Amino acid sequence: MYAITVIRQNGAPPFNERLPYAVALVDLDEGVRLLANIEGDPDTVKIGQAVELTFREEDGLAVPVFRPTSAS
Repeated sequence: MYAITVIRQNGAPPFNERLPYAVALVDLDEGVRLLANIEGDPDTVKIGQAVELTFREEDGLAVPVFRPTSAS
C-alpha cells in the first residue's frame, strides 16, 4: 500500500454503517495504482503492507476490495 486513510465520520449512507473503514492507494505488481477499500481492522493496516484482492457482494454486485495478506 502506498498511502492509507481511515474514515471515522461519514454521514452518507451506506458508508456511515461501515465506520470506521480504511481507504488506500494500492500499488499492483503490474504497475497500476488503485484507490480501494481495505477489509479488516482499519487501525492495523500499514503503508507498505502486502494486500490481496477479494470481493464483497453489495446489492448483487461483486465489489473489488483488498485485505492484508497473512504473510504481512
